Amino acid sequence: MNNERPLICVKNLKKNFDDVMVLEDISTDIRKGEKVAVIGPSGSGKSTFLRCLNCMEDPSGGNIFFDGEDIADMKVDINKHREHIGMVFQQFNLFNNKTVLKNITLAPVYFGLKKHRAERCKNFCIAVANLFRKNKKPLIQITQTRKMIKEKANERAMELLKRIGLEEKANAYPSTLSGGQKQRIAIIRALAMNPQVILFDEPTSALDPEMVGEVLDLIRKLAEEGMTMVIVTHEMGFAREIADRVLFIDSGKICEEGSPQELFEHPKNPRLREFLSKVL
Repeated sequence: MNNERPLICVKNLKKNFDDVMVLEDISTDIRKGEKVAVIGPSGSGKSTFLRCLNCMEDPSGGNIFFDGEDIADMKVDINKHREHIGMVFQQFNLFNNKTVLKNITLAPVYFGLKKHRAERCKNFCIAVANLFRKNKKPLIQITQTRKMIKEKANERAMELLKRIGLEEKANAYPSTLSGGQKQRIAIIRALAMNPQVILFDEPTSALDPEMVGEVLDLIRKLAEEGMTMVIVTHEMGFAREIADRVLFIDSGKICEEGSPQELFEHPKNPRLREFLSKVL
């Protein structure tokens, strides 16, 4: 038995919009390195579940522990945790007025400069307090300048673009790219933050059929490298191939979960059997 603490622990998660209950009493654990596919009919609550995992949707009840801390607690600084939770959307969500390079480096530079400012502020407070201390406290060491932060982010972005063969698109704008290129750039934008987990919300649903393969290939490579993933998908073949575990959500509940072999070959839940008969 794996006694390691789950990276994400969901307990009795609920989400309602006014009087409409979208998620009802969902509980599951996601462990480091695990690939979890979430399947189910449209409108079942799959995407809402995913968006709750990084509190893009505030849960109406229950707990979501990320790395041991309940991020559903409104007192928690959720942005601190979002640095470690990547998100890839259906519609790419790239900034059309910024180049590909700027899209990728925006978050790393923002959080890098934020940390840099906090360190400088802390040093200022220590220096002022030292004026009144007999035993002076040492200043903390600031290892990176603003210029270094930006250069490092650009270097990392170019490495990632080279990985997907799109380094020549660094100074292009999203409007000039194909759907497959946009989604691959959206994925490496998430990777640029070195996340502990990436959440994929139907990453191929907005793509033309001929572009689906190149995006799935990239996700497949990330899975092989051990990236922790939660993937909401309608690609049943891909879910069967890549997932360690599959969750079937219907009417806001996890109706069945297990290995791909268990769910696809020996479904127990009648609603799951009906769903699979229509999509396989």
